[in-house]
Amino acid sequence: MSLAKDYFLLYHGINDIEQTTTYGTNEKKDENSFFDIASLILSTNKKAYEKYSTLENFQKLVSQVTNKEVKSVDDLYQLQFCLIDAIKDDTKNSHIKTMHNSFKYLNKEKIIGSFEYNKLVSLFDPNELNLAEEDSFNDFDNEKTYEKKPFNEAKLELDTTINELEELFATKDFIDELKEAKTYLNNQKFSIGITGVMNAGKSTMLNALMGQELLGSAVVPETANLTIVKHGKPSANVFYWNKNEWDRIEKTAESIESIKEFVNETKKIFGDELNELIQEESVRQEVNVNELALYTSAEASGKKCNLIKYVELKSDLNFLNDSIEIVDTPGLDDPVIQREEITKEYLAQCDLMIHLMNVSQSATLKDVEFIIDSLLYQNITKLLIVITRADTVSKEQLQEVINYTKSSIKIQLKKQNKDSKLDYVLEHIKFIPISGKMALLHRTGREKEALDAGFKLEDTGILEIEEYLNDTLFGTESSKSDLIIKGAKSQVLKTITKEIKSYNYELILLNKSKEELEADLDEFTKKKETNKRIFASLNEDINLYKNDAKNYLETLETFLTTELLDLKNIIKQRVFNDVKYSYEKTKKRPESSRIKTIIETAIKDGIIDVIRDYRYKFIKKSQSIGEICEQKYQDLGFVLGHKNDNFDARGFFQDDFKSGFLTSSNEVLIGKITNEVKNSKANKLPELDRKIETHIKDEFEAIEKSIKEKANDISNILIDNFFTQISEPLKVFEHKLKKDEKSLQDRLANFEEKELNKEELTIEIHKKIKRLENISKGLK
Repeated sequence: MSLAKDYFLLYHGINDIEQTTTYGTNEKKDENSFFDIASLILSTNKKAYEKYSTLENFQKLVSQVTNKEVKSVDDLYQLQFCLIDAIKDDTKNSHIKTMHNSFKYLNKEKIIGSFEYNKLVSLFDPNELNLAEEDSFNDFDNEKTYEKKPFNEAKLELDTTINELEELFATKDFIDELKEAKTYLNNQKFSIGITGVMNAGKSTMLNALMGQELLGSAVVPETANLTIVKHGKPSANVFYWNKNEWDRIEKTAESIESIKEFVNETKKIFGDELNELIQEESVRQEVNVNELALYTSAEASGKKCNLIKYVELKSDLNFLNDSIEIVDTPGLDDPVIQREEITKEYLAQCDLMIHLMNVSQSATLKDVEFIIDSLLYQNITKLLIVITRADTVSKEQLQEVINYTKSSIKIQLKKQNKDSKLDYVLEHIKFIPISGKMALLHRTGREKEALDAGFKLEDTGILEIEEYLNDTLFGTESSKSDLIIKGAKSQVLKTITKEIKSYNYELILLNKSKEELEADLDEFTKKKETNKRIFASLNEDINLYKNDAKNYLETLETFLTTELLDLKNIIKQRVFNDVKYSYEKTKKRPESSRIKTIIETAIKDGIIDVIRDYRYKFIKKSQSIGEICEQKYQDLGFVLGHKNDNFDARGFFQDDFKSGFLTSSNEVLIGKITNEVKNSKANKLPELDRKIETHIKDEFEAIEKSIKEKANDISNILIDNFFTQISEPLKVFEHKLKKDEKSLQDRLANFEEKELNKEELTIEIHKKIKRLENISKGLK
């Protein structure tokens, strides 16, 4: 709020004064008597002006601060506006002292009462003005430079601010909104995904990070399942495959020998018990943490790990207390490809991925393919590669491993015709060697063993990993923590604005007579039915647009069907053309590895293109609806916006549809097609073409179903969120009208009581408004 608006609201009880002309006050500002006379004029209200206007001396004083005549109350208001405009910038503290002394004199001579005096002193506070350099009432730094703070520091500051706001607020609904912002802030989670082939040392490193052997040989030896570790009261739950998932595993067993052995082994061990554990919905079973290995270990005799989809483990370790969740994945070389799919589903939601490679078997083809896939297709923006068992080799050998990994990535990118992405991939990777065993000894009270082996804690690499995690998740450059803080601040700022408006209305009411209040209430009553009809009409419109958006999803599903059909033809054609070309040029079939690369690249690039086009159509439809709704809101005086002045749907959906669509395994399809190519003959290429088409049709069905379900689920959630935001201005306006009416009724009902405390209430409310405005500035 500007000083002028603040002045008119507090002193006159009106808030609709605008400066319409200039009174030459700036030119008069250097006159010796300017601030004394300005004080007198600013202390003049409507009632006092009716007395002063007839006095010749008053008109003479007025002429010393303006070059225009003041002939009416409106002229007085305009002059007061111009005086404030002249005072608010580049005014010395000595001048403000002069004004305060003048207000004090006017109060002493009973020209103004103590109520008016307190209001004027409160208004012309040196801390609220851009004062010129001079001895000041107190040091006031008007141009502080704010730097981005680490997440936990920014979170603590915002949490403290919200606590202060709760004390300043008077409206219960708005206090509840502050609590919602605090809940949002405190419920955010940071997920770390841990990947690597079997025996890469994942559990050892995690145990060293957590300072306890929660995973690995002590509890979960040779874990065969995805394990989600969260903070909480220590407990463990296992989740079994559901019937649909198990049916897919059995179907995959028809094509992959290793899975066939897995299924046969499982059926032989469990027999009829299989139907009790594999049900339509996943069975959840709470188990003793110390017996968890019986359910998750690949070495346990009961082989229950075969039926476990994932494990949820809770621990009260300090490492997890900082809103951290860990997703510990089974080895990338797990024979059950459905586990790989579930792993990718979870990793798509992770904020940071740590990929471990054993120094003695690093940069396997599986490692390199996974690294490339994560950075190019899974929307992973930060990838830490940890080279384990670093204590078994020299520093020179470690550097050789890092160089070999980079070289392998380059070779694999070239095979995929993505050489241009090499710099991008390497820029988003950080390498840290670690001796997990030595770090674990230090962290579990056995540091003497590590020291005897020649390893201090700082030599193990664990401290470097911790620093990297802290900087990436919670540091000043963390994009997620920045978004969380900005999101919470945005909500708090909106709530502060609403509470300030509420307090402003209270000030207006405190300045009105009983007759004026009764007239206002009568006007509210007359408009109530009209407003109800307007709100009902707008809500009906919004529901119609929402249904329109939901119905549009059917059009988008048809679009997906068409695009994915084209993609299937593209995959078939690329494989066929490559085989044909190979026969023509070399008289040989192409290598299976080449066919695999062609299929995988075609599927991944194709799905990314399809989803990008889907997203474009979704945003275009949302843009159209948003613009229509914004126009309706503008008729009522408010604007719907996001990051720009005008509505922009891209701002609402900038981070959506970017991950989670490439989690299906293509191994069965690749196996079938490569097998057909192996058995193909140059003179029977049309037959190969038909067989490839059949395999793609059969195996692509599950991929297509998954993509459509995910696109539809995401779209429905986004539409609901989108229309919640679209409806917000209307709800805010409706809430304001109801609250203003109630405030008006309460003021009338308690008129005599509040009139007795009017002076104290007015100053108290004004101080709260100024505090809220200052907090708002600080948040911005």
